[in-house]
Amino acid sequence: MKIAFLFLALLTTTAIRAQQPADNDAYKKFVPAGYEVRDAVSGDLNGDHIPDVVLVLQPKAAATSPDTPEARPFMILLADSRHRLSLVVTNKDFILPADIGGTQGDPYVSTTIDSCSFTVQQYYGSRERTRTETTFCYVPAKKDWLLNKVVITTEDALNADAAQTVVKKGKQLKPVSIKKYTGD
Repeated sequence: MKIAFLFLALLTTTAIRAQQPADNDAYKKFVPAGYEVRDAVSGDLNGDHIPDVVLVLQPKAAATSPDTPEARPFMILLADSRHRLSLVVTNKDFILPADIGGTQGDPYVSTTIDSCSFTVQQYYGSRERTRTETTFCYVPAKKDWLLNKVVITTEDALNADAAQTVVKKGKQLKPVSIKKYTGD
């Protein structure tokens, strides 16, 4: 029992350490005026064993019109051998606007990085809720991250037995780049 607990504690510590937010401020120079960092996660995104950074940004002020929600840029910053960051991807359509989460609040949940791939979780709705987990994997030949897996879970707060999960991966998906992904 003690060994199992020790193993679980070690595994949890390792997972937490791998997903810690970027700890230096080098990424802040990539944040445009009028935006702030909603999330910053570091990990190896391209297989060079050097920690890179994923940023999710949000406007500092609320949208001026509810009909035109402001974009929340998703950015990938790669680090070179001297740990200098460079911006390689900006996608303004991937992260859902903060005000469409319904009773669940902000739909953005988290980004995780694992072995040259990243997964973004978003959750929205009120009585009828949707959770999406979208995974992109790095393809060295293309020097790009391509859509690899989408998990969509729908649930009804009044009928827990009605929850459905759809998993699409591999040939079920178009190999779309993170640069052009819109969530469709």
